[in-house]
This record gives sequence, C-alpha cells and structure tokens, in this order.
Amino acid sequence: MTTLFNNKIKHHASLLRTGSHKSCTVVAVPAKSRAQACLLQRAPRNIHVKAFEIGGDDTSDIVRNKPNNKTPVISLETVKAALLDAICSTDRGLAARSEVRAEVNELINQLEVKGGQGADVSSAEFGGTWELLYTNATDLLALLSVSKLPLSPIKIGTITQTIDASSGTLENSVQLEFPLVQTSLSTVSNYNIASPKRLQFTVQRGILHTPSIEGNLEFPASVTFMGQTLDLVPLRDVLAPITRGAVSFAESALGQAPNLEVPLQTQTWQLTTYLDPILRITRGDGGAVYVFKRTEATSTKKA
Repeated sequence: MTTLFNNKIKHHASLLRTGSHKSCTVVAVPAKSRAQACLLQRAPRNIHVKAFEIGGDDTSDIVRNKPNNKTPVISLETVKAALLDAICSTDRGLAARSEVRAEVNELINQLEVKGGQGADVSSAEFGGTWELLYTNATDLLALLSVSKLPLSPIKIGTITQTIDASSGTLENSVQLEFPLVQTSLSTVSNYNIASPKRLQFTVQRGILHTPSIEGNLEFPASVTFMGQTLDLVPLRDVLAPITRGAVSFAESALGQAPNLEVPLQTQTWQLTTYLDPILRITRGDGGAVYVFKRTEATSTKKA
C-alpha cells in the first residue's frame, strides 16, 4: 500500500511539472523535501494535509486555511456581575422593559450553562434567607404593582424566601407597609428533595403577622390652605400627649394580638438552576424565573 500511495504522489508531482493539472493547489514543504503534495479542487476547508517525503521516513503536518476561532472567555463572575447590574434598576422586574428582560434572560442562561452543574439543593449553601431581586412571575408582578397605584396606602417591602434545611420547611414572606403600620404576609411549606435541583413542596398555611407601629404620629408645624399658612405648633403641643397615648395603646393592643393563620393545601415545585454562596436562580411553573440574593444577616451568620 505504501508503494501505491507513493506512486500517487509521484503522479501528482508529474502533473505539476507538466502543468496539465491547473486546478490543484500546491502546499509548500521544506526545501529538503524532494516531493510536492497538492490538494485537489473542492477539498473542504480546514483539511489537515500530511506531506510525505518520497523514499524517506520524515513527515510534517501542514494545515491550510485554518480560521482563527479564538474567542474571549467570559468568566462566571463577570456574567454574574453583569446580571446584578442589569436587574438593579428594574424594581424586582416590575419596571423592566422588553429589551432589559431579553438581556436578563440571556445572562441567566449563561449562568445556568457555566455554573448550573454545581446547583444542589442538598448542599449547605441552599439553606438560609434569600431576598428576591428579580422575577417575571405574573402573580408577584401583580402584587408589586399595587404600590404603584394612585393614592395607594400600601408599599410592598422586602420579599424573602427562608429555607430551613434541618426541618425541611420553606417560608415565602412579603412585607406590607402602611402609614405608621407594618406587617407581613407569608406562606409556610414542607418540601421534599425530588432531585439534586428540584424541590417538591406542599404549602401548609398562610400567615398574616401581627402588625407593628412604625414611627410616630406627629402633626406638621404648619399647613398652607388657600394661600394662607396656618401655624399648628400650639395645637401640636396640646395634642402631643394624646397622640403618644394613642400610639402606646395601639402598640399594646397589637402586641397582644396573635398572628392570623389560614390552612392551605397546595402542591407546587421549584427548580434550582444556579446556586453559589451569594446568588440563587430558580424556575417554577409557567416559565417563571426568580433571582435571589442571600441576605447580609444570613451571610454574616454563616461566616
């Protein structure tokens, strides 16, 4: 077979000398070589040609038309920083424009590809309190939009998810802020680990936590009515003991009130697609995606 191969190369070399085969491309080899190789027409790009010196044992590899496929490698930390920067002004997803949502989705996909293999809900990093940074879930976006309604007295505060791995419970909590009063609404669930990334859990009950008084009830020093400024300092001084008494009574009454609990039985699931000590990305029903960041209190406690 070696003789046959050498004869073929001699044949191509003779064609080159006579000029009878004008469609082939000559591949240069070192001057010491006494034979020439050619690539026939229609040879595929990036073909790896090995030229043999006829009658010798020496070989050399030659690559023609090799493209430059070197692309910059983007680190995992760079993608994570870009994601946090993209979602910081979206008001947890409520104010995200379509192009921002597309960018966030692309960055989330990159994180899941680059670091998703390490996500394991049975790891020590999974437990703790996580604050919601971004979501596209329609139910949460509808809740967040309540505080944007005209004259709405409700402000949606922090939304958290607290995971207790030792007891297998998960609590979703939403802070509700009213003038002078603050409370929270939460659901408590028991969960089972269905796979290294998937949780299957049952919502057991909903809880309306006892409200607390935030701030003091104070009258302004003055008000302007129909172009006239009214001085309220004397009235404020007279009513100050009454307002303090009212606040004290409200705190005492609210402090004795128990949480309002409602039994629930709802089955749902959650897929953790990315997890590290600081950031967690999960997916749920209907294509919903959630980006959480570990709270500073939990991070300090772990440290």
